[in-house]
Amino acid sequence: MRLSDIIGYYKKVAPEIVRISANREAVARFGIEEGYSNRPEILQFPSDIIGHVRRGATSFHISEERWSDPLRLTTESTKQDFDNLRIGWDLVFDIDCPWGFDISTQVAKLVIKALQYHEIKNISIKFSGNKGWHILVPFEAMPKIINKTDIAKYYPDIPQLCAQYILEFIKPNLEREILDLASHDLKKLTEIFGTTKEKIFDEKLQSFHPNIFSQIDVGLMSSRHLFRAPYSLHMKSGLVSLPIEPKQIGEFSKDWAKPESVEVKEIFLNTEKVITNEAEQLIVQAIDWQKRTDDVAEKKYSGQKFEFSDKVPEEAFPPCMKLALAGLEDGRKRSLFALLNFMKSAKWPWEELEARIWEWNKKNSPPLKTGYIKAQLAWHSRQSLKVPPPNCRQYFIELGICKPDTICDRIKNPISYPRFKLGKPGAK
Repeated sequence: MRLSDIIGYYKKVAPEIVRISANREAVARFGIEEGYSNRPEILQFPSDIIGHVRRGATSFHISEERWSDPLRLTTESTKQDFDNLRIGWDLVFDIDCPWGFDISTQVAKLVIKALQYHEIKNISIKFSGNKGWHILVPFEAMPKIINKTDIAKYYPDIPQLCAQYILEFIKPNLEREILDLASHDLKKLTEIFGTTKEKIFDEKLQSFHPNIFSQIDVGLMSSRHLFRAPYSLHMKSGLVSLPIEPKQIGEFSKDWAKPESVEVKEIFLNTEKVITNEAEQLIVQAIDWQKRTDDVAEKKYSGQKFEFSDKVPEEAFPPCMKLALAGLEDGRKRSLFALLNFMKSAKWPWEELEARIWEWNKKNSPPLKTGYIKAQLAWHSRQSLKVPPPNCRQYFIELGICKPDTICDRIKNPISYPRFKLGKPGAK
């Protein structure tokens, strides 16, 4: 698009972007290389948007969190500072599956149905502008108090928990939807997932392998996380991040998101019809699911002697963990999950573990975003139960870091490797 066309487009949609940006960080992005405008920033007037566009801005992004004064946020702000400034947050599902837009759409449909099943009626949805969807439940639908504490302070814990719960809730239906999409043809499944049928489907059990859906991430909830504003252009596709009615998702066409086709409607984050506490059932069910999951995990792992008496030195790590720590281009989030569980089980003091993870991230190409690392570290630091990493070997084969040696042939989980390497049991 020519600059004059981009300016003309944003003049049409700027008032709506400003409406939705109230009480949020709202920043401009200047192409892929230049990055975001200086944070913190807000958009108060349509002229703010046009000014950015004249200086080369291509898209606009807003925070999931709502703030009493976004301009008081800094990189030095503490968690208490954030809690004091935060007046709310929206539950945002950011659905962008690695297997293409059709699968992302199937996931989005099921997320909407799951939310409706939990009696949530006020759901906003928009095309991301490229390969996925953003689904939002507004803060106005949330109960105001959880465990005698203002729910605004439960960010990102409650949103992360809800995202995990909803993903687990939809998995059985997602399997059926994908099988139907492929007409139950294993060859078509290999085309969808881009890998061999053995890695996707267990023909004897007639079900997907458990790890196949671990690549789906339905939400990135971390401090000061941004998502593309409704009606913003997408810098790569040139399409609009277009709000639609939830019932329209089945008929959606990307042609709708061409800038010249767009008509502005106040359907995203229109809270006039929100029912008080309509998201309460979702949160209660998610908390109950977490408790049941933790109870099962505690029973499952309490009898396993995977806990060491002392910190396991890095030279005694299995090949998969050493390869992960050398830095990765793909599978960084899944590797982080495995590394954190492995190193906690290997008795690394938290300060050393945290420092090693930051050092590891510098070796990734590209590194994971700082906010994501912080959120994962914060979550794991609060978990008292030590759970081992995923079992060998499918998980690590898919990450490309399973390079077994003679010890690996004797173990079922990477955490068992150090006992053989060190030549002593080492467990309590």
